[in-house]
Amino acid sequence: MQKTIIRFGLISGAVSSVLLVLLTTIGRAIGFKTFADYGVWFGFTSIILSLTLVYFGIKSYRDQHSEGRITFGKAFQIGISVTVISCVCYAITWLIFYFNFFPTFMEDFGAYHLQKMKEDGKSAAEIAQQATEIAKANAQYQNPFYNFAVTFMEPFPVGLLMTLVSALALKKK
Repeated sequence: MQKTIIRFGLISGAVSSVLLVLLTTIGRAIGFKTFADYGVWFGFTSIILSLTLVYFGIKSYRDQHSEGRITFGKAFQIGISVTVISCVCYAITWLIFYFNFFPTFMEDFGAYHLQKMKEDGKSAAEIAQQATEIAKANAQYQNPFYNFAVTFMEPFPVGLLMTLVSALALKKK
């Protein structure tokens, strides 16, 4: 079981890491204004794509090591383990990328967000309040443990959902 979990977790982590770096690099190159409206969709699509390996990890274990049978509990255990490994890879990749290659990401994103608020006609008080919140978030984001936790939680809910759906779909007694 461990080999299956590690193999599919690392493959999922590699896919999510490559797509994270690729999409962030593209977004940085073309600018937040152009990329921001669709970046979230591209990001979640890449997370869903990488976490489809949860399904294949459970199916692989069921078909190759469990004589075609698996309980919901065992399937969930495999799926959530693959998810955790994938999310750890994703978060570590972001830490390396953020602190070494894109340390101004939060400031750039914050500036984009404030500019968008101005363009949308928000009041000076609303913009000032948002600027304060952004500055606080930026300061917290400089802590690698906080950064890791926030980044880990981006794909984790998707992985949890994929695990639940896959465990239900693949369970066989």
